[in-house]
Amino acid sequence: MMEDILLQWSLTPQYTQHPIFPDLLSATLVALMISVGMNFAFAMLRKKTTDIEKMNRVMKETTEWRKQYTDAIKKQDKKRIEELKKRQAYVNKMALEMQQQQMRPMFIYMIPSFMVWIFVFPTIFGGTVALSPIDLPFIMCNEGNVHNDTQLKNQTDPSQGVKGPCEVPGEVYLWGWFLISSFGFSGVISKVTKTSMPSMT
Repeated sequence: MMEDILLQWSLTPQYTQHPIFPDLLSATLVALMISVGMNFAFAMLRKKTTDIEKMNRVMKETTEWRKQYTDAIKKQDKKRIEELKKRQAYVNKMALEMQQQQMRPMFIYMIPSFMVWIFVFPTIFGGTVALSPIDLPFIMCNEGNVHNDTQLKNQTDPSQGVKGPCEVPGEVYLWGWFLISSFGFSGVISKVTKTSMPSMT
């Protein structure tokens, strides 16, 4: 019985054919605002669960140790290499703690975010939400996608209302637009909330 329930409960997004925001302009703007909001929420979660100052300090120490160790190896400075090796366990421990702190907010955020992506967004926006004047491979509809999705629409029982998402070339997939907006605003949000992650360089 449990297997039947799991089979019926599909984790594949079910994109609606009648989105709440039917025109691409409103869908684009609303999806953008939601993406920015989710980024901001994740940044605040990171701020609450992560010691940013400690992470920056550990990253600087780790980077400096690696530079010194690499330099000592290049110069074949055996005495310096031995001294740095004594600190290696400490450096590795600090680096592991930093990685664990980075992963903590991600795991907390992942489950509700996944559920929203599977059950909410596809029913609000459908499969596509924006129209791009620039060619963006893999995240937007091309002429081949439009042709295949049109064929699918013509071959499907109209009463079921099932068709592919692409109607015109240049439409950006829902996940693609969220990806673009997320990358586009993540840096600004990190600076505003002071949650920028330390750099390896």
